Amino acid sequence: MRELAKSAFSYTWAMSLFSVQQAANMLALSNCRQPGHKANAAFFSVKQAAETQFDDLVFAAYEVGDELQRGLTNLLFDTATLQALRPNYISALTTAAVDQSQDSLSTFSSTERARLALQTLRNNYEVFNLVKHVSSLLHVPSEGSEFNLAQLIRDAYALGQYPDLWAVEGLGHLYALTFWNKGRPIRGILTNVSSDVLPAKALTMMHAGLGLAFAQQLMNTITPFSAPEEIRAVLHEFVSLVDDNSRPGYEGAAYESLGLVTRFWHSQMVGVVEKHMQEIAPHVLGYFWHGVGRSLYFLPLFFVPGLFSPWLAIEREAPHTLALLNMTAGLAWATTIVNVRQPELMENFLRIRGERVARNPGFTNGLMSTLIMGIDITPGDVYILRFLEYQPQSSDPHVRELWNTLVAQPAKEAVYKIHPVLQQQERLGEVFQYQPSLAELAARLERQNG
Repeated sequence: MRELAKSAFSYTWAMSLFSVQQAANMLALSNCRQPGHKANAAFFSVKQAAETQFDDLVFAAYEVGDELQRGLTNLLFDTATLQALRPNYISALTTAAVDQSQDSLSTFSSTERARLALQTLRNNYEVFNLVKHVSSLLHVPSEGSEFNLAQLIRDAYALGQYPDLWAVEGLGHLYALTFWNKGRPIRGILTNVSSDVLPAKALTMMHAGLGLAFAQQLMNTITPFSAPEEIRAVLHEFVSLVDDNSRPGYEGAAYESLGLVTRFWHSQMVGVVEKHMQEIAPHVLGYFWHGVGRSLYFLPLFFVPGLFSPWLAIEREAPHTLALLNMTAGLAWATTIVNVRQPELMENFLRIRGERVARNPGFTNGLMSTLIMGIDITPGDVYILRFLEYQPQSSDPHVRELWNTLVAQPAKEAVYKIHPVLQQQERLGEVFQYQPSLAELAARLERQNG
């Protein structure tokens, strides 16, 4: 007990001195040419270091609090600068508050809707645990031990339909890290592996995991306040690593992970990454914004259905049409695949938000794309096949019409007509970004290679 008390006092004293040191640093920075820039960089570095020490619950609480305080800070500064007094500002703020209130009320407006919201939360939590515990579920060897990829992929599929998708993505992440930890150059991770070891059905999510590993490692080395040339060098390295380690036609699955990592762990970097990527590799931008949209589904702020809506956040965060379409597709992708085992959840989603998503073609594109990915990684997936045949239970003809036009017809076309073409042409990475028409993409590929 004595030693525990000593440790506790030492920790408190250390944190007090740390605060004093930071205050001293701030005073020193006030005499610099760019005090705000350097102070921001210092705070950002401390924030990143602290985040790596948080456990899941604390990280979730931190992310929610951080998002809320940023919004409040913006409001305070906008008020101080009189921006908040502009009619369009007040109107936008009021509309956002009303939309969120209506969304929350609709989510819990009946016992049945509350039950469906709870089921969605269970699905979210299940996926969270699948992703987090891939290493222990598959008994992935520790660093330095032999990584038997063929056996681990068999083990991932042995988990059964639905868990296999998340396990294969996690496996791709872990497999890529074994190469990263050996040092660079890194080439041929997924190109120099035979089909006996890496079956075609695992390629999409193995590439997604590969991109996840590269993005996580590289994005930790820069901040919004890093020198432009340093940021461009890191982003160029990411694109080069994806290109050097991906199979042709699957690069998009890896590119997309950059957006997911950036929005989830480095939200202040989203605009910075886009700015520099426009110069380095503009062909990656669609995939990047798709990943940004996909990440919104898994953010702690939006984890609990009805608390805050990621669908409303998209409209606030998307800076232009390319971003809006791809973010919508990415969010629809995650919403569909996480809840594919219970089609009634998608029906309920359309009941609440159908009118809103019907105005954006990104929604149906994302739904079609994720089903193409899902049926490819798990051929004959029973949950996807049941989803395709589901008939809405609602007596509301408008909900049934929304299901037919936004979900049922496009989903069947995606699985039965478009997927076979993309699979044959080995171009499944294309579905990891918004496509104006997946049917036209498939037709064009057939013409080019026919």
